[in-house]
Amino acid sequence: MPPKQAAAFEEFLARQGPVGDGVAWIAGSWRCQEPFTEIVFIKRLGAEEAALAYGADAQDIADRLLLHQAEERDAQEDTDDLTRALAFGEENGWTWLGYHDFDHAFSRSLDPPPEQQITLGATMAKAMYAFSYFEDGVYQNPFPTEDGAEDRRDMYELIWYDPGEAPFAPEAPLSFLNLHLRMAEKAANWTDNIALFLEGLERAFGLTLPRNAITSGNVRCARPARR
Repeated sequence: MPPKQAAAFEEFLARQGPVGDGVAWIAGSWRCQEPFTEIVFIKRLGAEEAALAYGADAQDIADRLLLHQAEERDAQEDTDDLTRALAFGEENGWTWLGYHDFDHAFSRSLDPPPEQQITLGATMAKAMYAFSYFEDGVYQNPFPTEDGAEDRRDMYELIWYDPGEAPFAPEAPLSFLNLHLRMAEKAANWTDNIALFLEGLERAFGLTLPRNAITSGNVRCARPARR
């Protein structure tokens, strides 16, 4: 599209509300590393295929294991499989993966890299809540304006976001997110800065996670592949 037409279309998209449950609903519990410490969204790769590529157990996938079943097994057998389970599904054209990255049981990379990949990571002990975005394996560096264009980082910490200010410089690859964040602020669905940032991602990318299914454990999951 010509620049003016592209800008108008981006503004139209930004004014649209979140799809489904969105992702901002995780903000409160995510500060305590729930429902997962790592949440990955992937384009152009099916959920089962992505789970296998991440190192999930093929038999668990074939058995269509559910998250609440892993929890029930933990209670019955005094194990901790739930903390080593990879939950997965597909919502609004995205494959999503959720897991607790406590022992690096699952891979962090896909080969070849997907068309788009968004990763959200929570480390409660360090109060670190991070966001990264890749296109075809290329990092779309979201440096904050206060750090300057030369300060390249491997993630963007959500606590850097200050509502009312544009977090990304005009020349940054993710500068288009500024508009979506502004629309989230105007909608005033949330007051928490992390929830607002996540709503901005909802509006920009159409991200959503099935709230009831995740909280009830009725989503598919798999444990790490047996070696």
